[in-house]
Amino acid sequence: MAKFYRNKKEIGYLKIGFMELIKYSRNGFPICDECSSDLIGYNDIILIPILNEAFCSKCGKDCLEGIIDYPEDRKIRAQRENFYKDYFNIEEE
Repeated sequence: MAKFYRNKKEIGYLKIGFMELIKYSRNGFPICDECSSDLIGYNDIILIPILNEAFCSKCGKDCLEGIIDYPEDRKIRAQRENFYKDYFNIEEE
């Protein structure tokens, strides 16, 4: 089941399973957008709304550490985070 989190920089991200990613993307063979590894069978996929990309857990953690919180990106970031929260029916705590 998809869950929404924020890192220490307040960047929102989701942890989802491979079936959720397949259903959303309509791609039967999802791969990590960084290392291109197969994501089939993984239930700790990191989807980062501001990038609109999905990653294996290792690449996702690395990517989240490197994201810079640009003030001019905050509006689009909020819109994308809200889109994914609505899509996956998640309420932020």
